[in-house]
Amino acid sequence: MRSTELGPNYDNILANLCSMVIHYQKQDPDEYGMVAACVVDPDGNEVYGINHVNHSGKHIHAERAAIDNYLSQFGEIDPDSTVITTCSPCSNPMSERAGESCEKLLDDYGITHVYCGYQDPTQDSNDNYIITKNPKIQQLCQAFADTFLDDEQLNELNFMGSPCTKDCSGHRAGYAWSKLKGGRVPNSWSQSFNNGAAIQRSGR
Repeated sequence: MRSTELGPNYDNILANLCSMVIHYQKQDPDEYGMVAACVVDPDGNEVYGINHVNHSGKHIHAERAAIDNYLSQFGEIDPDSTVITTCSPCSNPMSERAGESCEKLLDDYGITHVYCGYQDPTQDSNDNYIITKNPKIQQLCQAFADTFLDDEQLNELNFMGSPCTKDCSGHRAGYAWSKLKGGRVPNSWSQSFNNGAAIQRSGR
């Protein structure tokens, strides 16, 4: 595993990836997803990609998008390259995903250096992945992941620091509603819904 001394540089790339997710969500949230990734080769070339829907309705995951973009620009990928991603590569079967898992894809190219903003708890974990130590970036990457991860799988007790009573579906719904409505203040009977909307309006 590559030294974590490079972590601060990778955190800058993670910050760029987070900005990329926000940009494309504003552009078209139906076409683009909440995960972005970057391939960094040993020469320092950076090639980015974002989760998106292809012509057949399948989801091209961010790691695949970044690798495809790299191949188009530079050709063969050096196995000593690093993949930086806002959410750790998937490993389990997904019916909506185009192609094999991202973990298998990285294995096919011999890439073992992976730096993540957030570790997806619903996937089989890979202990070789390095997770950022930057709490702000980690929180933002988790917030992106919280929009699509399954409540039943997560069995979570908080949403971006706000406690949930049973699960965080109300928080998620309020967050998404406030985002869609441009930060409007709801008046819901559900305090969880209101709390989620308040988190969105606070810019977290």
